[in-house]
Amino acid sequence: MSYHHLTPEERKKLFRMWRNKESIRRMAAALRRSPGTVSRELKRNITWYRHSPLYRPVNAQKMYQARKHRPRGGKYLDARLYGYVQEKLLLTWSPEQVSGRIRLDYPEDPGMRVSHTTIYRWLHNNQLAQAAMIHLRHEGHRHGEHRGKFLGIRTLRQRGREIWRRERIGDWELDTIVSSSRESLAGLLTMCDRKSRFCILTLLERCRSHNHVFRVLASVIESFPCRSFTPDQGGEFHCYPRVEKELGLPMYFCNPSSPWQKGSVENLNGLVREFFPKGTNFTDVSPQQVAQAMSLLNNRPRKSLHWLTPAESFTPPSL
Repeated sequence: MSYHHLTPEERKKLFRMWRNKESIRRMAAALRRSPGTVSRELKRNITWYRHSPLYRPVNAQKMYQARKHRPRGGKYLDARLYGYVQEKLLLTWSPEQVSGRIRLDYPEDPGMRVSHTTIYRWLHNNQLAQAAMIHLRHEGHRHGEHRGKFLGIRTLRQRGREIWRRERIGDWELDTIVSSSRESLAGLLTMCDRKSRFCILTLLERCRSHNHVFRVLASVIESFPCRSFTPDQGGEFHCYPRVEKELGLPMYFCNPSSPWQKGSVENLNGLVREFFPKGTNFTDVSPQQVAQAMSLLNNRPRKSLHWLTPAESFTPPSL
């Protein structure tokens, strides 16, 4: 069966039903269209403002007309769109992040639309500057570590529902990235807020020192909202009695050799490796380099945040 686009009048009817939160099948039946047609219409023409989806029939019609008159040989690379894509790629955004975020930045401008596959094609065809070539992100295999068991600790099962559901700001997952050189004790403490994915990166002179980690955490809570910490059972987090007693914050520990139980910070570590690849000796890394990486990561749009950035989503509660 051929696919026919909705008429302006049908889009107005769809808007009223969508606003009333009707199901796809119910809306399709009312319009005498297939559920697939309605689903494609919404997927193509819904824009996001903050965390809320918006479907506007007038804008949907404009976007349809723009797509209809688009050259068949591929999307025309105009100067404004080119400048936007080029700028974001130079900020280390991925093509998917560029494609998703542009809808937020230009919600009512159908000319400012581009798919991630089109951006990849531009890159491969050398239609973008060589400096904009993206970093390919690979996830390496992590071998299990043999570590001693902690006694009297809180487990993940003891975490509250608000932490599991990522309902609030201030629940941090923790990890460390160590230097490749056995002679170097330096490393990086990585922290990721479960709700907003906002990250904090801090150099550690002695990566395995739980006293050093404690001092960093004590400093962090002076500048950022903190309600709980979730690390693994590495020796650097043996400061948990002091954290709970002196800082008044609970620490919930993952099971040994279970990195997936703190998936947000594990994903963050993979992104950090774009700036500090394996083989990096953190003794040679400056605080300014770490601050720049942290800023770039916190200002990348995330699909999980409806293309908002972690910095935009990180809204600490008012005191």
